[in-house]
Amino acid sequence: MGLSLLNENQKKAATTVFGPLLIIAGPGSGKTRTLVERVVYMIKELNIHPKNIMITTFTERAAKELITRVSNRLIGTDINISEMYIGTIHSICLKIIEENMQKSIMSKGFTVLENIEQKFFIFSKFNEFKKVDGFEDFFEGKYFPTSWKKSGNLQKWFNRISEEGIDLSKFLKNKKTAFLAQGYIKYRELLKQENTLDFSTIQLEAYRILKENPIILENTREKIKFIMVDEYQDTNSIQEKIIFLIGENHKNICVVGDDDQGIYRFRGATIKNILEFSKKFNNSECEIVTLNTNYRSESGIVDFCNKWIDSLNWEGYRHSKKIEATESKQSKNISVVKLSVKNSEREWAERIYRFIVYMKRIGKIDDYNQIAFLFRSVRDKRIVSLIHYLESKGISVYSPRSNLFFYREEIIKVIGILLYVFPRVDSTVFKEGVKSETLDYYKYCLKKIEKELLQDDEFKVWLESKKASYENIVDNGESVLDLFYELISLNTLKLHLKEEGIEILSERSSYNLGIFSQILEKFEKLCGISELNNENIDKVVGYLFNMHLKFLKEGGIDEFEDEKDFTPKGAVSFLTIHQSKGLEFPIVIVGSLDSVPDRKEMETEKDIEKIFYWEQPYEPDYRIKEFDFWRLFYTAFSRAQNLLVLSCVEMNSSKKEVPSLPFKRIYDDIVDISQEDFQMKNLFVDDVKIANVKDKYSFTSHILNYKQCPFRYKMNKIFKFQGKNGKDTFFGTLVHQTIENINKDVIFSKKIDIDIFKIEEWYYENYEILKKNERITLDEESLKLGLNQVLDYFKNGKEFLRNAIAAEEQVFLIRENYIIEGKIDLIVKENDEYKVIDFKTGNFHKDLTVEKNHRKQLEIYSYLLSKKLGVEIKTGILYYTKNIENPIVEIDINQSSVNKTLMEFDKSIEKIEAKNFEKINSDSKKCEKCEFRHYCL
Repeated sequence: MGLSLLNENQKKAATTVFGPLLIIAGPGSGKTRTLVERVVYMIKELNIHPKNIMITTFTERAAKELITRVSNRLIGTDINISEMYIGTIHSICLKIIEENMQKSIMSKGFTVLENIEQKFFIFSKFNEFKKVDGFEDFFEGKYFPTSWKKSGNLQKWFNRISEEGIDLSKFLKNKKTAFLAQGYIKYRELLKQENTLDFSTIQLEAYRILKENPIILENTREKIKFIMVDEYQDTNSIQEKIIFLIGENHKNICVVGDDDQGIYRFRGATIKNILEFSKKFNNSECEIVTLNTNYRSESGIVDFCNKWIDSLNWEGYRHSKKIEATESKQSKNISVVKLSVKNSEREWAERIYRFIVYMKRIGKIDDYNQIAFLFRSVRDKRIVSLIHYLESKGISVYSPRSNLFFYREEIIKVIGILLYVFPRVDSTVFKEGVKSETLDYYKYCLKKIEKELLQDDEFKVWLESKKASYENIVDNGESVLDLFYELISLNTLKLHLKEEGIEILSERSSYNLGIFSQILEKFEKLCGISELNNENIDKVVGYLFNMHLKFLKEGGIDEFEDEKDFTPKGAVSFLTIHQSKGLEFPIVIVGSLDSVPDRKEMETEKDIEKIFYWEQPYEPDYRIKEFDFWRLFYTAFSRAQNLLVLSCVEMNSSKKEVPSLPFKRIYDDIVDISQEDFQMKNLFVDDVKIANVKDKYSFTSHILNYKQCPFRYKMNKIFKFQGKNGKDTFFGTLVHQTIENINKDVIFSKKIDIDIFKIEEWYYENYEILKKNERITLDEESLKLGLNQVLDYFKNGKEFLRNAIAAEEQVFLIRENYIIEGKIDLIVKENDEYKVIDFKTGNFHKDLTVEKNHRKQLEIYSYLLSKKLGVEIKTGILYYTKNIENPIVEIDINQSSVNKTLMEFDKSIEKIEAKNFEKINSDSKKCEKCEFRHYCL
């Protein structure tokens, strides 16, 4: 085990710990294994504390896999790696912001906009950008016919400014670019007003906090002394600045990547970071280690990839390397073939189908998931037609990014029902004289439901009754999301919500309905509505169909992807090349061979692009698209383990040649899969590797929810149906957040005296933010009650505040099969004794079961903290804010009781991971408040 399993270069990379290190890791070169052994070596051999190590990965899946493998290597030791900073750069930046909220421009409870939410945000504020000087000049000569399209263009440039940390003064040369600078300033102002960030500004805000606060920066540097960055070729400018800001003093920065696989320029990534990394340091201070042995692919595939990447003149914009297959993969057997036809797409689909069936029939593959198709885009009509053809022949296809979400039967039905029951859709949606592809789609959805109700009297009665209730609606206290949860109780949709299993393919409709619930929840946030009434219903319906769903349909919605199960059993996978990054597949079929490097985009907005390159791009601008093209398909080809297949419909014409010229130089030399030179009998196909990932579970959001109702747990946690918070939860969050404000202010300022008016200000600020996020309001009496509870805590909890050392402390512990996590409200230290405090906004002893669960939660938190600090925690405190006279309940923490609680935790996790989600007869009062009450009746 350990270093003895590494080759010489891997071993050098794993044991070179101090000072800067660049690891060039070719495809399949054992990069993750090397990183795992490097971390283990640092901790076990060099006695480096896990809290001093930061590792950034490209995806959360990669982070989970890394921490799982490291923890497995440390089983049997007392080493706790839970304090290690590990995750995507975005998640680590979020942690920096949340740990230093008092210095952030954000307020507690800030939200983060995902990609489509960011575009909707810009669109919803579009009139603000129209007022900025230079708006018309900026879009002159560009074909963006709608405000929605213009919003997407602004989103692209705003993200680039954030990701690359551009000096806005550089934009002031002409009206077009000056508008972009002023528009960006306006955008940041609007984000701040709404207390929200996007994925790019998360990094910018973390960088600002560190840069402008020397004490915070020094504390961060003191904690993080060793930095590892995976996939460094895909980092952007602001990420590099953060990494060097934290690590510039100790210089223990290790970056890992492969410039040949740098494919995320469109997200702001720059290949310059990895190519220029060693030049950031003096002389030969930076060690460079190349991992060039490919353990993944057959030698024929490795040679083919080398031939592809070496066929281009890189002009020095590439680390020179020669990848070699490991000895066990050396073979004279052909492992790169083509599977094409001359000029018929139907014949192409049939030939692919016959190939897949033949491979299964002769036993070369045991499961369809051993085959993956990789394309530049999976939304192309030819690709979607191929998917439909294979499915019609009985071969399941997993293709979550093929823009098929709105064409799934369950989504068509939901949209059709909504169109049927909402009033006046003829005037709000189907306006006379208006024609569009989306309206044709809506008509199809509606006709589908109208046809079904003719065959189902019960369904018809429900629809007509619901439709009538909306015709003269006053205020029924129902939102669009509430209506959705009624719809899924109808038999026509229950067919799509099977109660057994959670597999991606067999339960795809359940996952899709969960996604639709999220769409409606986000729609309600954008609209700011909580209840439908006679005054708003037409406006809400119009916005829902004419803008929200319309834009989502045009832009495309991805279906569910499981980070652990990226190649579901029983299906071939259709993935984008970007989606396949970091993955491997036994058989890879690469399409999109009609592609060419596209230089048009560079020309349309070249004046703006120049600014991002500081007047001159790092690589020659006329080569950038060509370089990116070669890197993209190198990434695709190198995913294959046993067989690489190039596939296309060959069509020769004066206009377009397939394969295109870049592929011609290699394609013509490849044998067809049917030729005698390719010996199918000699082909060995590996099984698909199962992701080695431990999931995180918390006591409150997982264990308690599961115990209360396994079915609801499945719907919320597995299928991701959007839950709805009630006023009780809202009230509790408001009180809790304001108490957190008090605790953090005292800890940071080291002063116990806070002005009462300041506390009131925090309270009402929190209320306004929560009200906007949750669309819930409290009456004056409830608001006053909550404030009094907060002020009573400030008066009664002085002893806690004097000894407080941490608030909202994240703790987690890696166990054999999963990870326990939690967040401790307050930690105090009195006479060298640590105590854990958890705040509750209910009444003590009001419900004995609840009180018992509170104790167990406190035991888990105390246990996690004891493991983190290496000390024994003897006392926990439950603070009930509603019990003004006697709010404090002390709990003795003893190991025997903790062990029992941990055993209960383990049993619940076993049931969850065994997919045991049977319905239980629950408390009818609790069921009354559940969003699935209609479904379960």
